[in-house]
Order: sequence, then structure tokens, then C-alpha cells
Amino acid sequence: MLPADESTNDKKELQNLKERKKNMKTTRTIILTLMLVFTAFGTQAQNAKQRMSREQMAETQAKHIAADLNLTGKTYDRFVETYENYKKELWQTAPKCRKKNCRNSETEEQAAEKMRKRFERSQKVLDIRNKYYQEFSKFLTQKQIEQMYDKERKMMKRLSERRRANHGKRR
Repeated sequence: MLPADESTNDKKELQNLKERKKNMKTTRTIILTLMLVFTAFGTQAQNAKQRMSREQMAETQAKHIAADLNLTGKTYDRFVETYENYKKELWQTAPKCRKKNCRNSETEEQAAEKMRKRFERSQKVLDIRNKYYQEFSKFLTQKQIEQMYDKERKMMKRLSERRRANHGKRR
């Protein structure tokens, strides 16, 4: 065999290897996504009226994002744990009650206090997001972090749209 033929064969083998690796990643992502979907449907099938808890939702969301980011092994596990902790801290900033007060009947002092609390919550959310950005930066690339936030935003948007659609059906 000529040296040029060996080089060509090596290039072809390398290209085939890269393609197989890419196909394996795609297959793994599809399998993980299907597992998440079937797990979610299995949970719903057990008790159709029971909604997913916040914790279950955060875990499912974390696993879905981790699969989309092609995380594996320890990085996958660390991401899921960190993401769940991140969500739990965010939930703690939510207002304690969501009564729809009549805004016309509140005093100026009450309105000012409500605004002050809203700003405090916004600052806490910002502090938590910054804290976990630092934490995610320890084991994810900046592009992966950006993708994570983008996927999270899209998931929350879909969930919100679904809630609106379901709320409209009940009326």
C-alpha cells in the first residue's frame, strides 16, 4: 500500500469515528429525552389528578437540560443537584401569599411597603442567580450556561402557556 493510500484511509477512519461519536451523542440525547418523557407520563398515569410537585418538576427540568447539554457522569449528577438547589433557593424568594388586593383600597404607605418588598425580592433573585452562575461556572462552559438559561426560559414560557390554556378550559 502506498503512503498516500494509508493517509487517505486514516482520514476516512477518523471521519467515520467522528461521525459515529456524533451519532452516539444524538442517540443518547434521544434516549434520555424519551426516558424523561416516559417517566413524566408514568407519573401522570399513576394518578392523573395529582400534579407534579415543584421538586419533581425541578428534577425533570434539570435532567432534561443536562441531556440537552450532553452532560454525562459526574458533571450530569453535579448539574442536576446544583440546578435543584438553585430552584429551591429561588422559590424561597416568592411572596408568601398571592392575594389579589384591591389596589384602590390600599394606603400610600401600604403601596410603598409592597413596592419595597418587591424590590427586595428582585434583589434576592439577582443575588441567587449570580451565586449559582458562579457555581455553574465551576463545571460548565459559558456557552453551556447560556444554553441552560435559554432552555430554562423556553421551558418556563411553554409551561406558562400551557397553564393559561388549561385555565381557560376550566372556565
